[in-house]
Amino acid sequence: MPFQYHIEKNTVQETLVIPLFARKTCSERYPSLFSDPEAERVCASLDYDFASREKKMRGYRDISRKLGLIHRQMLRFCDNAVNMKIVKISFREG
Repeated sequence: MPFQYHIEKNTVQETLVIPLFARKTCSERYPSLFSDPEAERVCASLDYDFASREKKMRGYRDISRKLGLIHRQMLRFCDNAVNMKIVKISFREG
């Protein structure tokens, strides 16, 4: 059995596990839309009680909210990239 990293409750490390576990869950539930094998690999190497975290993520509303958040972040990133390009072009022209 490979070495597993222990994650203590109520620590910064546990806080960092939450988005990682959300990515793993989305990758498992929606593989054609969101694939993250690295999140699956890292979660498998952690000694952490994911069952309690999974209970909180159950249900369509919670998953839908998380996917909506990912979608909004992607749109924000694209908007920022376009705006930066426009600013660079406007400086070059004038």
